[in-house]
Amino acid sequence: MPDMKGNVMSADVARRWSDDLQRRVFAGTLNRLSVEDWNELLWRARVREYKYNDQLFKQGQVPDGLYIVTDGEVRIERTDHQRSAHLARLGPGSVLGEMSFLDQSGASASVAADGKVEILYVESKDLTALLEGDQGFAARFYHSLATTLSRRLRATNELILGRF
Repeated sequence: MPDMKGNVMSADVARRWSDDLQRRVFAGTLNRLSVEDWNELLWRARVREYKYNDQLFKQGQVPDGLYIVTDGEVRIERTDHQRSAHLARLGPGSVLGEMSFLDQSGASASVAADGKVEILYVESKDLTALLEGDQGFAARFYHSLATTLSRRLRATNELILGRF
């Protein structure tokens, strides 16, 4: 497994890094995945780092993969012709780009780093291959995303109604 500089980690370092990352992500969006599922996903992933205000992707852009926040926080912002709105702040365990991955359309909002942020990035083609090759993984992955999207829709409904 490459480290952030592209070097190969020792098996022991990779295992400790993987275990810590799994604990953070299992508590978040991909909480239905098994340890084996997570390891399969991790082997296909790359680490990306961002600094304050760096954009991960812009509203309308089709992200080229799935982004999993492993450290730090990101801001989710949406703009239209007349105004801009802060929708959410998401931290470790959060998945970004999942809506675009599911429907192959542009992002519904922009995502920017809110300080130093570390992202685990999985290219769409690699994730698609994993989903098509393992039906159990696919079921758990999609169940995780459905639960998360439902929770986010409920939060958005509350925000719209002014109860948040």
